[in-house]
Amino acid sequence: MRIDALRRALGAKPGQPVSFDELIDAIWGAERPANPKSALRNLVQRLRATEQVVTEPSGYRLVPRKPGPRQLPADLPDFVGRTGEITAALASRAPVLAITGPPGVGKTSLAIHLAHRLSPRFADGQLHVNLRAFSPGTPVTPEQAVSRFLRALGADDIPVSLDAQTALYHQLTADRAVLIVVDNATRDLIGPLLPAGDRCRVIVTSRTDLPEFEQLKIGVFDHREAQDLLSHLRIGGSHGERAELARLCGHLPLALRIAAANVVESHLPDYLTELRGDDRLGALEIEGDAAVRATFDLSYRAQSAVAQRLFRLLGHVPGPDFGVAGATALLGADATAPLGQLVDANLVQRNGDRYFLHDLLRIYAMRLGEPSLDRLHDYYLVNAYAAGKALHPEFSRLPLPPHESVPEHDLSDTPDALSWLDAERASIVAAILAAADRPLTWLLTDAMRAYFYFHSHLVEWVTTARAGLRAARNRGDLNAEVTMRNALGLAHWRGGQFAEALGEFEPAVAIARDLGDEQTLSSVLTNLGIVNWEHGRLTEAADALRESLAIEPDSAPAVFNLSGIHMDLGPLDLAVSYAEEVGRLSVAQNIPVGRVFAAGHLTDAYVLIGDVESAAAQFDEIDRLDLTPAGPAFAARNSDTLALLDLERGDFAAAEAHARRSIELAIDCGDPKSEADGHNSLGFALSGQGRAGDASPHHQEALGLCHKVGFLRGEVDALIGLAACLRVSGHLSEAFEHATKAVAAAERGQLRVREVPALAELAEVHRAMGAAEQADECRSRALELARVTGRRSWERRLAQRSGSWSPATG
Repeated sequence: MRIDALRRALGAKPGQPVSFDELIDAIWGAERPANPKSALRNLVQRLRATEQVVTEPSGYRLVPRKPGPRQLPADLPDFVGRTGEITAALASRAPVLAITGPPGVGKTSLAIHLAHRLSPRFADGQLHVNLRAFSPGTPVTPEQAVSRFLRALGADDIPVSLDAQTALYHQLTADRAVLIVVDNATRDLIGPLLPAGDRCRVIVTSRTDLPEFEQLKIGVFDHREAQDLLSHLRIGGSHGERAELARLCGHLPLALRIAAANVVESHLPDYLTELRGDDRLGALEIEGDAAVRATFDLSYRAQSAVAQRLFRLLGHVPGPDFGVAGATALLGADATAPLGQLVDANLVQRNGDRYFLHDLLRIYAMRLGEPSLDRLHDYYLVNAYAAGKALHPEFSRLPLPPHESVPEHDLSDTPDALSWLDAERASIVAAILAAADRPLTWLLTDAMRAYFYFHSHLVEWVTTARAGLRAARNRGDLNAEVTMRNALGLAHWRGGQFAEALGEFEPAVAIARDLGDEQTLSSVLTNLGIVNWEHGRLTEAADALRESLAIEPDSAPAVFNLSGIHMDLGPLDLAVSYAEEVGRLSVAQNIPVGRVFAAGHLTDAYVLIGDVESAAAQFDEIDRLDLTPAGPAFAARNSDTLALLDLERGDFAAAEAHARRSIELAIDCGDPKSEADGHNSLGFALSGQGRAGDASPHHQEALGLCHKVGFLRGEVDALIGLAACLRVSGHLSEAFEHATKAVAAAERGQLRVREVPALAELAEVHRAMGAAEQADECRSRALELARVTGRRSWERRLAQRSGSWSPATG
């Protein structure tokens, strides 16, 4: 395939530019297409679905790929048996291998062992998910599972809908070699997790038959395998005694391991006598298997009273795993020692610093009693609240209710807060979904809001916010309902689902008005304004934000977004005024990220105005700030603004360097909007150096990115740049088409600040075509808009009736 040839040619010089001619020769040889550079550009665009490729003046450069995900749990150090199945699986080339059989026979252990054996064949990594389809509680949804895979594969903007997720998943796996393990699945959950590429392989475990895939059906151990396991576990006694132990355990691997842990502490004949006895908790059958039940009974009764109580409590933990602190919260005392006892007895399993119970043991533990989980819920709530506040103190939160004394971590540092939230996220989501209509549902969802928002866990956010909204409506709690609608609207907005976001914000505004809750009303109006802004309804957006400010004059988010709106709508002096106010409010309210964003907006506004000295002064201010709270995307946008300032100064070489850096930073952090801005700035810088032929591919690249993510402002800039390149190269009809589209797009989105250069470029095209009257009309319209919006450098430029009206800036 041509794309494979392109990958090989770029991969031969990773991190170094490969010239256009060299790439064309490697792909087509003597059979060059009619327009080889255009064909190469199309191939590169396809390759960017899975690789980071940077455009250079002379060619393309492959950014060496970061190591792929390594999600496999640890292999059992004492894995034995299944020799025939392993031989067959290693020899198979089937894209999907299904390991099926009853519970407790070791399907998961075999799948993980096989995956570790196969992993060297899959250079792009291994993915793993436990769907928990047969566990008590709520199974992992396909949306949750696919979003985890997408994040592991490097995607930052993860769609909310399953169809969009699956499309992106197929795109990311199409040309990669990835091994995927899907544990505890049912037929209806598997489909979305199957990759697109023929270099991938999937191992599935299930209790149900999956005849559509190649199957390994496994049952209990045979006599020899059971003896091998017991020998490996160093169980003494005679051959006959070990054979009887295997028989009494039903030859089930799980039961054998638990029994072996007890035999270490006991004389084998005595243990066999106990195992044969009738003193069993008869009501606690596990899958109808009395042999398994007896093994569990003996192991449970051998534990201390504290360990027994902890085991009963752990059976009710709703999430996939837990840490020592969570166990301590449940127990109300230090759980380190009793948890260690349960691990030694094989009643609890350990994976790193996380612990979990086998499905059968969870069922067994749950049937021993129904203790309250209030302490665990309080542990999640108190620490999620503290972590969220540490990460983003500017977010308002529902007040914490009275709670039990539980372990409270020191989460004041951002890395610690993030680490705790990352580790507990799946368990917290499970706790929310298991809480039904209890207030915990919306309280925990609200505590996780800033984390979900800034770290793009949109699937989990939508899922939990819907659960919280359902609980609030069922209980008739209007305050909770407006909080959950606000959260759900924000989640939809972050996912680019503007209509769905409006569908939550509008009723939330009405409820907040009825309640007379002005603080909540102000917050929802701010969010409504943001969505209207993204939706291209700038006037409605500004109205909502101004109403929010009338209620809460010190709302930094409302002021910040008004500044952004006026950088599109004008006048730019108002954008400056609002950005300065954000800076003052951020200092007064101790919002570090607000100070960074305020300085960024001021720089952007001064560049658009053409005030070079003020813009440079703001860059000096940014250099003095801690940029960590703003995240890596800010660095990409900041570098692009530097490029735009260089363009305004006429220093096109410096602009080129800053634009290239912006593109690299945007690719690294997965920000397609900033990447598009960087390509546009680079295109304008190259055009300013008289290199329109080199500039055009960058504007084309930007246009493709903008269409993909719905970035209208970047689309207008790309169309302006392409029109200028086409005009300079003499393709006037195509230049006219692009310039006309730029003006129409700016008008449609009320992007009056961007409409100024769009009209100026259209005037240039008309003039090049000899249509002086139309050129002067467009120039006059652009001049009037420049005066109204405050683009003063453009106003000076357009006031000249001779010379070029359209320099290499947007």
